Amino acid sequence: MTARVDAAPVTAAPELVPMRWAVAAAVAIGVPSTALGPSAMGYDPWAWQVWSRELLSLDLATDGGPSWKPLPVLLVAPFALLPADLGPATWQVIAHASAVVALVLAYRVAARLAGVAAGLVAALGLAVSADFFVTALRAYSEPMLVALSLAAIDLHLAGRRSWALACLALGGLLRPEVWVFLGLYGIFALVTSTRGRERCAALALVVAPPVLWMGLDWLGSGDVLRSGEIARTSPLGSAEKAEQPALTVFERRADTVIAPVLVLAVVAVAIALRRRRRDVLALAAIVLLWTSIVAVMAEFGFTGRRRYLAVAAGILAVLGGTGFGLMLRAVARERWRQVVAVTAAVLLAGFAFVPARTDWRLLGLAREQGRQLDELRAAVARAGGPVALRRAPAVAVNPYVQTALAWQIGTPLHDVRATWTQRTDPRRPAGGLLFRAPATLAGPVPLAGGAQVRLVARAGRWKVLALLPEE
Repeated sequence: MTARVDAAPVTAAPELVPMRWAVAAAVAIGVPSTALGPSAMGYDPWAWQVWSRELLSLDLATDGGPSWKPLPVLLVAPFALLPADLGPATWQVIAHASAVVALVLAYRVAARLAGVAAGLVAALGLAVSADFFVTALRAYSEPMLVALSLAAIDLHLAGRRSWALACLALGGLLRPEVWVFLGLYGIFALVTSTRGRERCAALALVVAPPVLWMGLDWLGSGDVLRSGEIARTSPLGSAEKAEQPALTVFERRADTVIAPVLVLAVVAVAIALRRRRRDVLALAAIVLLWTSIVAVMAEFGFTGRRRYLAVAAGILAVLGGTGFGLMLRAVARERWRQVVAVTAAVLLAGFAFVPARTDWRLLGLAREQGRQLDELRAAVARAGGPVALRRAPAVAVNPYVQTALAWQIGTPLHDVRATWTQRTDPRRPAGGLLFRAPATLAGPVPLAGGAQVRLVARAGRWKVLALLPEE
């Protein structure tokens, strides 16, 4: 008995959610989630706000803060002309909407491959995957990267290869790991294109992300490899610190999705091998290659943090949904199909409960961080305001809010000292200001280095201390 070879993937189906509806719904959800929800962005997003302002003033300085990412800065830059609070709010809308679009795209890709039930499981699997909710909540770029990656897959399955390559190019402005896939798909586009215009466009899309990334970083720091140096600064919990970094990365890949989704992904690969489903096997190969790239980078000193596996987690969720859909189709009797569906639903709900509860608790934590940032804004005002603080010989603050304080003061990131950087000057000049809050939400408290201090201002959890000259 010969194995059945499936035809080319379905390019259109009535169960697919139209993308224009999905984007409209995402924006409709993103706006109120920003207005009504917590307003605490993470460390990196505040840096993007600072860089977008500097980019508009042609005075970009990327030699402080996190590693450089071009896409968020380019997206936010036009809004830096608006009043101070609108730029961050706009980025939060974009980040929250990107997460919704990513969920819709997980549904769309899995539904293309194995039906509506597959799409629903894929969306659920992505929603409760590790770090997806918290990175969306704190306006990091991972949900956008997942959305762009799944959009590229969806567009490829629909036969729109030029647009798929464009999505990969945008993703290449968020993570350098995408460059490998961009190059491979670019070669595919060059080989299969018949028009000279399409080939030129494909070549430009492949070359543009690394050129923009390293070129702008060079303009901002004078070092074309500055982002790589920062990425090799290993925070606590990095895979690079493990005895076997590559193995740690592969172990973390298994932790990115809940157990039933991982099992269903294995089922999808097994059925795909039997039925020669090259589309499903290609997704599995992408997961393996992405994880391998992160693992190799960890061996060379890059951090290999779990959120760097966000794309692998998104595709694993799609594979899990596909495995569920293919398994249902393989059950001949309707009664047994219902039993399989109910059993899987119970298992998925049970395993999803723990991450969902954790995400709910993170929502409360984000509210507290938002209040702390409001108090920091009040502390800046009571300490004399942004203009006065820019005149201070030095400003130091708890590390988690270094970028947020730089945004509020209107100064480059390297002018605000964070306690976690090795570049912090141990000398504390007289007149320097220390912004201090409890370490729970803001990170290690900046020290005065034995100098005498005077209380300048207080706002909520924050104290502003001035360093006094030595006697």
